[in-house]
Amino acid sequence: MSDSKFLGHGPCSCGSSDGLAIYSDHTYCFVCNTFTKVKGTEAPTRSDPLPPMTALTIEAWEDNQCRGLSRRVLEQYGIVRTGNGVAFQYRDVAGKVVAQKFRTDDKKISWKGEAKQVMGFGHHLANPAHHDAIAICEGEFDAPSIYAATNGKVVGISVPNGAQSAATWVKKHLDQFNAYRIVYIATDNDEPGEAAATALVDLFQAGQVRRVVFPRKDANDTLQELGGQAVKEAIYAAKELRPDGIKPASAYEGIVLKPPTRVATDCAFAWWNQKTPFYDNQLIVLIAGSGIGKTTFARALALHDMEKGIKVGWIGLEETADEAVFRFVGMAAGLQLHARQSYAGLSDEQLQNIAQADKFVTGSGMLELFDHFGSLDENVILQRMNYMVRSLGCQHLYLDHLTIVGSGLAQDTRQLDALVTKIRSFIAATKCTVFAISHLNRSSSQVKNMEDGGVPELHDIRGSHSIVQLADTIWALSRRRGTQLTHSYCLKNRMLGRCGYAGSFLFDEATQSLEQKWEDPVGL
Repeated sequence: MSDSKFLGHGPCSCGSSDGLAIYSDHTYCFVCNTFTKVKGTEAPTRSDPLPPMTALTIEAWEDNQCRGLSRRVLEQYGIVRTGNGVAFQYRDVAGKVVAQKFRTDDKKISWKGEAKQVMGFGHHLANPAHHDAIAICEGEFDAPSIYAATNGKVVGISVPNGAQSAATWVKKHLDQFNAYRIVYIATDNDEPGEAAATALVDLFQAGQVRRVVFPRKDANDTLQELGGQAVKEAIYAAKELRPDGIKPASAYEGIVLKPPTRVATDCAFAWWNQKTPFYDNQLIVLIAGSGIGKTTFARALALHDMEKGIKVGWIGLEETADEAVFRFVGMAAGLQLHARQSYAGLSDEQLQNIAQADKFVTGSGMLELFDHFGSLDENVILQRMNYMVRSLGCQHLYLDHLTIVGSGLAQDTRQLDALVTKIRSFIAATKCTVFAISHLNRSSSQVKNMEDGGVPELHDIRGSHSIVQLADTIWALSRRRGTQLTHSYCLKNRMLGRCGYAGSFLFDEATQSLEQKWEDPVGL
């Protein structure tokens, strides 16, 4: 390798725009640590790790500033002058410096330390408790330019490896960015910057994102040429990005000549599928009296989704994540596990079934759980739903239950209206499916006992009529006290209109299974 000749930097397949060092006989990416031999030469058996961080030889900034940034701001961000260029000190999620990115005066890039652990450059200065807004930038000098121009009110955060990997990187850390009310997209005014901005906008909720257009190529160029006021004005003049929703019918000419791009999924219950399958871009609601088994039905549906390769997000607000796992594994193994004090008496075959079920539930990558730690805050839950879909790839979300979010028992109908509207907007933006459980009005049981065979109707749903209006499909359950046979009904079916009795289910406590039957109580 002593005869290798450095040729320059280029983009890497990992998404880095300039992290790939190109030599005469090999390439090496300082971001993903990939070593590739030029064809015809022998490749090494493994990739070498990045060299460890070293103590920096710090030189004084000329005139106590650099590229229009004061020494104080440079130090806040961790930008250090070295003998032949600059070093950017990157931090992890805890704010600890874990990697150094070096750029020489002739623009050669190299890394030291744990580059895969880094957060965005400048992330350690942002705090959702004190800042309403952050700005996503490309270059390490752009982030502090925004911070300085807005007197710290908007924290600029630079992605580690340029425009081409911006959306991929932000997607991995979306939960961190969603903590802020406003996200400014402040990528460069060039073709890669515009492409990055388009990809970034799709990661966030409508109304959360604003696109910054600088009078020069980027924030730092604007700062140097026009001053901080120009940067500040560009930030605060940024327009909110949301679709206007108004299009002429001519814009849709010919779309019906091909089938619509809808995804219909058969659920776990055959009689339900005869009424309607589960479609993408839908809010599906299940209602029943207390103790009828709403969560058990939802879990059976979720487990069936997982078995079909559909990734599920489970938001169980009436149970801990630990308890949810016990119940999921128990149902998958065909055993009641969550109420056991020991596994004494179980056969080797049953223990093996538990191990196999555990491997599927916890190791297949098909289930993400929200461990709420007792928090029922509406905004937190909506953020986690967004993260589950956009970052983790969940297709179906199960929310148990709607009426406990926010106020604890959601007695305020205006709050419930707002929550359901936000969920409906979220579904429209992400095209996911949300299966939500809702409780019933207490007054309904004065007319018919919902905990002892009464069949719920739409007007029995707790709160205002927003759930009825915005849900696509509504299912109801009914069971006589002391029996294990539960009857189901479709009360609303926006897609196909088929409503009425939808099959019965015999629950076996020992195996945690639901046996499907057709025993319409009206016909008995």
